[in-house]
Amino acid sequence: MSQLIELKNISVESKVSLLKELGYDSDGTHVVDENGRKVLDKYLDQPILVKNMLILPGSTIILDNNPLSIALYMEEYEDVI
Repeated sequence: MSQLIELKNISVESKVSLLKELGYDSDGTHVVDENGRKVLDKYLDQPILVKNMLILPGSTIILDNNPLSIALYMEEYEDVI
């Protein structure tokens, strides 16, 4: 089983390094794509802050760490979880 790592306890620099490994980046506050555009939470359609980003196990989808996005993700990807 994969080890879960809580991102809120990781430095911003480490989060940005993780984003870069996944093909994203940061403008210093927000998660941005390869073109420098802010990445929006798939469910809330709001920009994702680096300090509040969430990547669920087995996924490369970056979400905002909030109960609604997590619940909607789990509903959509119930066969993966």
